[in-house]
Amino acid sequence: MSEQNPAPEELQASEQDQAPEARYERESFGSWLRGQREVRRVDLETIAQSSKINIRYLELLEEDRFDLLPASIFVRGFLREYARIVGLDPDEVLNFYLVASAGGEYDGSTEAAASSASTWQAGRTVAVLAGLALVAAAIVWFTAMDRDPGEDMETMAPPVTETVPELPPAEPLPARALRVTMEFQGTSWVDVYADGDRTVSELRVQGESLTVTADEEVRLTLSSVAVTTIEVNGEPFEHGAVDDEEIVISAPEQGSTP
Repeated sequence: MSEQNPAPEELQASEQDQAPEARYERESFGSWLRGQREVRRVDLETIAQSSKINIRYLELLEEDRFDLLPASIFVRGFLREYARIVGLDPDEVLNFYLVASAGGEYDGSTEAAASSASTWQAGRTVAVLAGLALVAAAIVWFTAMDRDPGEDMETMAPPVTETVPELPPAEPLPARALRVTMEFQGTSWVDVYADGDRTVSELRVQGESLTVTADEEVRLTLSSVAVTTIEVNGEPFEHGAVDDEEIVISAPEQGSTP
């Protein structure tokens, strides 16, 4: 009896589900990512709507156009959301992306070795702590056996109290001209510069808030403007910016409102 050949659909699914290290030499990261999504029948629109990530960024990831993507910290957040929605291992996807964007070779054994070493070190630490605890308990027991019962009856001298001089009250911090508060009704990346210094670059989720102060100027960029409200010095701040467009907030002139 001749062996039955698998159906083309089964061959495709089996090939798409292979780990990145088994497919690295045959296709790029973007092709692998797109294949994983297609075999699970998830479209880009679904990912964009669920994660609030601009669909153009998702397309660039699947096209290996890393040079057109935002900073690496943003891309890592995009990939974690992508993996969560599609049903992939986020760490595996990130590892493949990092080596692909750096032009290196995928090596899954590195993480396994690090994990094994970490587990061994944790077990060794627990064993050492347990041994020290046993030694301390033995010392306490022998000390109690040699102790004179009359010692417990001795009157203890009252503790000596020293008068601590009062410190002068701390001077209040000077008020800053700008106080920008952002409230998030959904997931959005936020990148903030206060007086030229980058102070925040991270992912915020629904229900969180963020307050930034500055003397002269605050510049911020949001990946999802629609889910973010902004207040400046306690007043609503209106702007016409779109996703990933920089919003500039300057300190009001003395005697004016923002």
